[in-house]
Amino acid sequence: SSGINAEYGDVKEYQIRIAGKRLQVEKYCVRKARSYQSQNNFLFYPAIEAMFVWGMFVLLDKHMAKTLISQCQDRLELITDHQLTPDDMGLGHLMVGSLWKHCYLLEVHEEREHYLDRSEESLQKSLSFEKQIKKDHFVIAWSNYELAELFWLKKDIKQSHNQLKACRKVSSKVKYSLESRIMFKVHNLQERLKELESR
Repeated sequence: SSGINAEYGDVKEYQIRIAGKRLQVEKYCVRKARSYQSQNNFLFYPAIEAMFVWGMFVLLDKHMAKTLISQCQDRLELITDHQLTPDDMGLGHLMVGSLWKHCYLLEVHEEREHYLDRSEESLQKSLSFEKQIKKDHFVIAWSNYELAELFWLKKDIKQSHNQLKACRKVSSKVKYSLESRIMFKVHNLQERLKELESR
C-alpha cells in the first residue's frame, strides 16, 4: 500500500547517532528500506528475516519452523511476480538452512541427523551466490557461521574452524551489515570449540 511504501521511504529519517556513530542495526534497516524501493516494493519475507536476525528462531516449535521452511522454499521455487535477486536467493537458503538446524536441535530421536543434512545443503546453496550478491554480504558471512555451528554439532572440529575462517575472511574483503553481531557469534562458537577440543 502507499502507506507502507511511505514508511519505507522515511526509515532513513529516524536514524540517530550515539557518540557520533550510527548503530549497525539502523544501517541495516536503512539498507533494507532502500532494497525495498529499488526492488519494486519487494523484500524476501522481511518478517521471517527479522525473526532470523534477532535470534527468534529459537522460540519456534518444530511445526512452526517447518511452516516457515515451506514458505521460504515455495517462494524460492515458485515465485512469478518478482524476479529474485542473488541477494534474495542467498538469504532464502540461509534462513532455510538455519531453520533445519533448529529442527535438529528440537529432536531427540536418533533419526534427526537428516535435518543437519538438509541444513548443510541449504547453506551451501546460499554460499553458491557469493560472487553474485551485490548488497547483503552479511548473508555469506552468516552462512559460513551457520555451517561452522553445524559442524560443531557434528563434532567435526577441523571443518568448523575452516568455516569460521571463511566467515572472518568476508570481513577482510568487504564491509557488511550486522558484522559486529556475527563476530560476537563467531567468538562464542570459538569458545565452544575450545571446550570440545579439551574433552
